[in-house]
Amino acid sequence: MIREFWVENFLSIKTRQLVNFETKSKDDEWASVDCGGDKRVNKLAVVYGANASGKSNLLYAIQNVFELLFHANSKRTSMVRTRKPFALCPEQPTKMYVSFYAMGIRYDYEIEYAQEHIIYEKMEWYPNKSKALFYERHYVSDESQVNLKFGSGLGISAKTKDVFLQNTLNNHTVLSTFEKASFDLDVKPIADLYNWMAFCVHEVNTRQISLIRSMKTVEKDEKMKHFFLQFLNKADFNIYGFHTEMIVEEMSVSQLSIFDESITAPEDGMAQVQKMKLFFEHGAGNDKFLMEFDSESQGTKKIISNLFVLNKAITENHVFLLDEIDSELHDDLLLFYLNTFVMNSKGSQLIFTSQEMSLLQEDLLNTHRDFVFFAEKNREGAYSEYTRADEYGLHKNLSLYKSYRNGRLGAVPQLGSPLLYLDNDNDEED
Repeated sequence: MIREFWVENFLSIKTRQLVNFETKSKDDEWASVDCGGDKRVNKLAVVYGANASGKSNLLYAIQNVFELLFHANSKRTSMVRTRKPFALCPEQPTKMYVSFYAMGIRYDYEIEYAQEHIIYEKMEWYPNKSKALFYERHYVSDESQVNLKFGSGLGISAKTKDVFLQNTLNNHTVLSTFEKASFDLDVKPIADLYNWMAFCVHEVNTRQISLIRSMKTVEKDEKMKHFFLQFLNKADFNIYGFHTEMIVEEMSVSQLSIFDESITAPEDGMAQVQKMKLFFEHGAGNDKFLMEFDSESQGTKKIISNLFVLNKAITENHVFLLDEIDSELHDDLLLFYLNTFVMNSKGSQLIFTSQEMSLLQEDLLNTHRDFVFFAEKNREGAYSEYTRADEYGLHKNLSLYKSYRNGRLGAVPQLGSPLLYLDNDNDEED
């Protein structure tokens, strides 16, 4: 669960932008996760804004800080794993900070890096509810080892520290070194944190490699199958069952050669291939009929893909980053999906972007305004800025939807006249 995050000099983000996901309400405990003591973190966070305002870039920034912690470089000449800095500050370093809860422990991490090397990073943790050093590193020079210090509370040996020192290159983080080196058993706190990231933190719009093959796995798992069918039934899709089949099809060699150039043509120029197909059983009154997955609507395909996220988020503890979650979904279905997550999950978090303004009329967001963030492009500096809805001072009796729709909260496009002039000499000055 991410508690707080800030970033500067990353993609469309120039100045430091901070987003906090802690809840301010002690009511409606179902909407947040208990992180110990009196700390609770919201299960949901949604970012609104005009196109090109930087909504997605906030998600990619959050993804990037965890990528840095997770993936090591094998070559000294490789660049740091990151996206570009703000276009007007290419030579300045990027800085990020993330505070999160993992396995019941809070971690605070800060990093500063250039494209070629990491300048500084520091991880702190709260193993006994009080802050302690996890590790700290400083850049020395291109030819030198990093300056590295571990906290005494980790309990790791001098040998383990030396392995980290020998394998931590200037272009990747200390924690990611766990990916490429062998360690003794005393590295457990580091291994636990690394493995938590591997299992629980997902990249933006994580997708199944093959949706049909993934559904084959669901078909074999009775609990997952029950979950999928229960949701699809409650969501008014009239789907009561599904199954996969291996179908033999004839394909021309020209079609097959797209996938495999080594295929040779039989005499008739056709070949038989096996393909896995997915069929859904629909109901219409007392009648039932089968429909192939490829013939289903885009909305049906989208929600089935999103059910993998929902299932993991409810049955386990995960952090998901979802960009434009509302695409191809009816607003009522999207609201049902989000309410299902909030009401049934225990320790997961969904951070997503949306253009579906009608959600702001619903109690889920209008009441819980600390769920909502607005992204806006600074018109003088062309960089993104983010504001949480409850920071505008809007009275609780005023509609969040109407205030946003009327432009009172910003984060909407400033559009000119739709009348276009084909003659350059008559172009309007905007």
